Amino acid sequence: MKMKGAEQAGKAADGVASTNGSEATIHPEATIDQVRNLLFGGAQRSLESNLAGLRDEMQATIKQLQADFAKEIAALQAHIQELEQETEQKRLASHRDIGAAISDLGATISGLGLGRAGR
Repeated sequence: MKMKGAEQAGKAADGVASTNGSEATIHPEATIDQVRNLLFGGAQRSLESNLAGLRDEMQATIKQLQADFAKEIAALQAHIQELEQETEQKRLASHRDIGAAISDLGATISGLGLGRAGR
């Protein structure tokens, strides 16, 4: 009887028989997965760790790029605003110059008319 109990324990350890003695089959896929895990598990964990590190590094780089772009955009917007102000000042100055030139032209024409009227 001891032999039969040891035999069943051995079969149960191998996954062929259950504790009640009935025959059970192990799924070949599960066995293959276990073998793969034993053979390649360390490499897979290492690969996953490396990928996680790369992902973290990429996310940090993306955040830095976003911050740099935000600074550049703010600088460009400030420069555009300065250019708009300069353009407006030049436009107003041009209007004053045109107004002054028209006034001078009117005075010159008036002066010409008075000079002829006196002849």
